[in-house]
Amino acid sequence: MEKSFEVGYELVQPLTDDLVNKLAVIVGHCDLLREHLKAGSPSAKRVGSIQEIARGMAEELHEYQCRLAEWTRSEGMQKRGAG
Repeated sequence: MEKSFEVGYELVQPLTDDLVNKLAVIVGHCDLLREHLKAGSPSAKRVGSIQEIARGMAEELHEYQCRLAEWTRSEGMQKRGAG
């Protein structure tokens, strides 16, 4: 079971990294787009909402990555301590 988790982690980690990177691009594009929109306009508000959602998703993914990395480190330490 532990081996399958390690393999799963190796598959999930690059995916979450890629998603965080893509969300960062969305946030950056929103910054650029908002510069060209009238402040307070409906379009600017929509872009701001998209940006907030993308930031929130990136934060959630980052927290997930940290928890997963911590869990795998603790599992590795337990394995070494048990042997």
